[in-house]
Amino acid sequence: MAKKRQTRGRLSQLARMSPKQILVILLVVLVGWGVARLSGHDVSPEALLQSLLGETPAEQPKAPGAQTSGKKTTAQVGDKLEGTVKRVVDGDTLLVEVDGQSRRVRLVGVDTPETVHPNKAVQFYGPEASAFTKKELTGKHVWLEYDVAPLDRYQRHLAYIWLESPSDGEAAIRRGMFNARLLLGGYAKVMTIQPNSRYADLFVRFQEEARRAKRGLWGK
Repeated sequence: MAKKRQTRGRLSQLARMSPKQILVILLVVLVGWGVARLSGHDVSPEALLQSLLGETPAEQPKAPGAQTSGKKTTAQVGDKLEGTVKRVVDGDTLLVEVDGQSRRVRLVGVDTPETVHPNKAVQFYGPEASAFTKKELTGKHVWLEYDVAPLDRYQRHLAYIWLESPSDGEAAIRRGMFNARLLLGGYAKVMTIQPNSRYADLFVRFQEEARRAKRGLWGK
């Protein structure tokens, strides 16, 4: 009944306008709707018309399974989120459950030798790096720290993985950040892809330390 009254009210407003005004409103609605769709926003022409006529759009019912609890479903710059490692894919890629959702995470700033790449053979020290990550992270409670760009072009989450709450200082990074542990143990090399370079200088020092000590992949 309320919806019928709203419709009659809109028609009444339109009836008081000139044909030129009506044409302009229709053009604005169509252009606005097209731009919204191209931008990935689900906005109905009716909602745009309501806005142009000075009305407050009625709240739309949420689709089944829609997120309503306020939990984050995507990553934001600088986020530090807690989760549980469900599966390790290889040395630098894993699946982490955050707020009931599985995220495919690529460790930022490091690159371990390939073991599961579809177009590359298993590389030297790849199995050892993969085994180390599985042993250290599988089933563990972790923190995901995001840098400037939270996702890559494959929609993987780009994060620093911590085994304790993230904190500042080299000692804390050496102790609690898994990305750093991979470098210090010689399981990975530095791979800095801008704009994610928060710890790049420190990572280079960690790699040099492992190389001088001939640890892991630097042993031969």
